[in-house]
Amino acid sequence: MSWNAEKVKETVQANRVVCFGKGSKNQPMCGFTHKAIAVLTECGVEFEVINIFDDPSIRPALVEHSNWPTTPQVYIDGEFVGGSDVVLEMFESGELQKKLQSASAS
Repeated sequence: MSWNAEKVKETVQANRVVCFGKGSKNQPMCGFTHKAIAVLTECGVEFEVINIFDDPSIRPALVEHSNWPTTPQVYIDGEFVGGSDVVLEMFESGELQKKLQSASAS
């Protein structure tokens, strides 16, 4: 099935924490995706990784959904949080952990 903005939205809503990136949890294919996965793993939260290389329609659908041109894109409780730099900054300030704790409580 081809991806579109609606399928991205459904995926984001179906998963409490999701990262759209290059590669998988066990084999990230770029440094930015690796950084985002490492931060989420360090937080000890369950999360899904959607490999944008699995289907050529994922990336354009993701950009259409978020209006954000780069990956990775991390979503928590249906909300676009940002890419690896934003996620890392939030982690270092403790804001990410708070967001994830409130996400897991809902």
